[in-house]
Amino acid sequence: MKEDALIKYMTARVEEELPIKKESGPVITLSREYGCYASHIARMLNEKLTEASHHEDKKVKWTVISNEILQEAAKSLEIDPSKISHLFGANEKQFLSDLLESFSTKKYVSDTAIKKAITAIVRSYAEQGHVIIVGRAGCVITKGISKSLHVKLNASIDWRIRRIQERFNLNESAAKKQVAEFDEKRKTFMTFFRGDKPDTELFDVTFNRSKMTEEEIVGSIFKIAQARHFI
Repeated sequence: MKEDALIKYMTARVEEELPIKKESGPVITLSREYGCYASHIARMLNEKLTEASHHEDKKVKWTVISNEILQEAAKSLEIDPSKISHLFGANEKQFLSDLLESFSTKKYVSDTAIKKAITAIVRSYAEQGHVIIVGRAGCVITKGISKSLHVKLNASIDWRIRRIQERFNLNESAAKKQVAEFDEKRKTFMTFFRGDKPDTELFDVTFNRSKMTEEEIVGSIFKIAQARHFI
């Protein structure tokens, strides 16, 4: 199909443009299915890691990075953040349709530049180390860093629909539609970066948000970070 060929072409372009890998980190990436909110987990983990981290008897502060990546990408390209939010699934625009349409427009260059900016910014944070990156294809962009841990949060579709109902005060039908739409957007965004690679090649560990509490997930990630000498 034309769309499949386009995705493969664009993925190859991104692979070619990834920066030279450097030894850096530690970095922990948190990816999640829509409805499996990671912000609070990231903050809890950040506090726990910072409290336990020392280097040469000095306290080491960990940092959580998420929406800052969009803001910095927009700033580096000198455009309004709203102009690139569609690439993060933040509005109703369909990313794949944009790509197909953009072959005859200047937008193709713009979207490619945005991807390069995202990659450069995520790598920059990761190379500084002691950072938790939420979403933004962090698990793919930092895959070459040895001191890295890649975590995915998932849950059943029914559980995620209920969370969306509660958060946005939607009925079941509207929530189900919203979950389906955002799942597709995130899938397209991730496919652009990772191609056909399965989750088993991207993530070190997966946690079911419907089966484990936030405290259990944070505690488990912390123990893995300890075992890998991140702290």
